[in-house]
Amino acid sequence: MVRARRNRKGAAELVGDEAGQATVEYVLLLVAFGLPMVYVFGMLLGLMSEYYGMVTFLETLPFP
Repeated sequence: MVRARRNRKGAAELVGDEAGQATVEYVLLLVAFGLPMVYVFGMLLGLMSEYYGMVTFLETLPFP
């Protein structure tokens, strides 16, 4: 019985505790903006690589 009372008291303290709220919010912001940026930067890197390949090919053509 004492153990159950101790568990209820601990659960009530955890519900009222807001110590980690800022950390959770920062993690959610990081996930919301960081993960899409990984995809966008990967796509931009692919486009720049294709463009560089095209420019390199055109620069090495044997025209006078």
